[in-house]
Amino acid sequence: MMRGVQRTLAVFECFDSKHTSRSLQEIVNALKLPKSTTFRIVASLVEAGYLVRLPDQDYCLSFKFVRLGGLVGSTLNIRAIARPVMERLAKICNETVTLNTVSENQRICLDVVDTPSALMSVSKPGEHLPLVEGSTAKMLIAWLPAADQRIAIAAAAKLRKLKRSEFAAEIARIHEQGYAVTHGERVRGLTAVSAPIQDLEREGHYCLTITGPQVRMQSQVKNLIRMVIEAAADISRQLGAQS
Repeated sequence: MMRGVQRTLAVFECFDSKHTSRSLQEIVNALKLPKSTTFRIVASLVEAGYLVRLPDQDYCLSFKFVRLGGLVGSTLNIRAIARPVMERLAKICNETVTLNTVSENQRICLDVVDTPSALMSVSKPGEHLPLVEGSTAKMLIAWLPAADQRIAIAAAAKLRKLKRSEFAAEIARIHEQGYAVTHGERVRGLTAVSAPIQDLEREGHYCLTITGPQVRMQSQVKNLIRMVIEAAADISRQLGAQS
């Protein structure tokens, strides 16, 4: 039974924004199953109304997914998805974990899981801060659309009295490596480690950040990077991002 479910899900995952329709052979190649087996699965999904056979004999997802997608959007939000992951992460790393997003030129803290440890970081849900300093701000800038990113880089570089080209290069490096780390940049004595949360379209409107005292975190940075990347990837998968 489980094997059949996995195969069915694998068919759905063949489709994305770049491949809105697929031939039977393309689905066979993606699933790495015999053509006869793949055809039976595809035929069953057509009969059930989840796939549509097009005039050119390719297949595409049906409008059933629009209805189901609407139900998901009405019952789940980013905080509901992220909260259990954040709680697990905070328990493992014993530091503060925040969920953040960006709006215009500000970063917004959406949720916080604090640690009972002494010298914990103080962050509050709903807090707005300039999109200038710290690993969270840099990570959010790194995932902005190109035009917005250029504006954010210029503004941050001016406020911090940095060369725009050097700050742009740092942002590009953060995007490429998939994490950001800062020590005492926004708040003296605090270390922050951030990773992007991607959605179905592989866009990063959110990020997850671990924050704590530099004296406690600096020697653990490599482990914290791994932890925050894994946690952010877990949330991303639940939002529909493909690995």
